[in-house]
Amino acid sequence: MNRVLHRDLIPAIGLFIFGSYALWEAREMSVFGAIFPQLAGGGLVLGALTLALRAVVLAPVTTPAKGTLLRPILMLVSLFGWSVLLPVLGFIPTSLIGAGLCMLIAQQTKVPPKTLALQFVGLVGLVLLMAMIFGQLLNVPLP
Repeated sequence: MNRVLHRDLIPAIGLFIFGSYALWEAREMSVFGAIFPQLAGGGLVLGALTLALRAVVLAPVTTPAKGTLLRPILMLVSLFGWSVLLPVLGFIPTSLIGAGLCMLIAQQTKVPPKTLALQFVGLVGLVLLMAMIFGQLLNVPLP
């Protein structure tokens, strides 16, 4: 396979662009406010460079994916819906709906109702914990 046209190069370029943009925007933030964008942007840039280096140097043989694209597309739609509904509904309701949908989309086998109920209880606890950490401990205003 041609090393220049390896399928991992386009995602690597996209990750590099997003990571660089996050690092660029973090320049204008306060020291504490810039921690997350710098960490995420740096991780994206590092991942992009690793992916591009792997694609160019190793050029692993790629095989076409098996299965359907329905699940990944539904996951992207639910994440996009979360980002759109966040300012409208607020953090807790939007996160509960979005995380619940993602959890249901990710299920590959039929789960007993008791297990599903326990997973939703854990999900509610996780969302409430994140809201408390960001709202109370980190003083990040949530919508």
